Amino acid sequence: MLDKRLEKKINFIEIYQIIGGVIGFLFTFYLLLTTDLSKYQNGIGYFSMLTPFLFFGFCIFSGILLNKKNYVQGLKLVFISLLMQLIAFDVFGLFYSAINGIGVNLTLNLTNDVIAGFDFYPSQFLLALNSNNAIFIVKINLFTIAMLFYTAKVFQKIKQSL
Repeated sequence: MLDKRLEKKINFIEIYQIIGGVIGFLFTFYLLLTTDLSKYQNGIGYFSMLTPFLFFGFCIFSGILLNKKNYVQGLKLVFISLLMQLIAFDVFGLFYSAINGIGVNLTLNLTNDVIAGFDFYPSQFLLALNSNNAIFIVKINLFTIAMLFYTAKVFQKIKQSL
């Protein structure tokens, strides 16, 4: 039996995963409805349209596992989803960004000079090929780092109580 404080922490992670996934689903669905899909009618285009739904479905599934009291498996999947969100990049023509919930990124633009900044994003998943191969941008999601530490502490407490 888990104490009330630990259950509240698990519920926070659960709600964060589910709500972030639902928001991501809705944003992605909206983008599909408002985008001219005729230019994406190839294998890479279909793959880039399908992957956001898989990512957000994975995040929602991890939250549902926590809701069903399957804490160990649910938190393992939360770790995987958080690791997928840790780094975003636009490097040598490949763009990748995954955010479930909130993204607060430290951005390093190393294209021509070293430029640092902060970005804020809601749920999103972007995987694309960029025609400009000279761009070199790396983003580190600071909120994800905090969530990794928070989830690790909760996971450790759960393992101690089982």
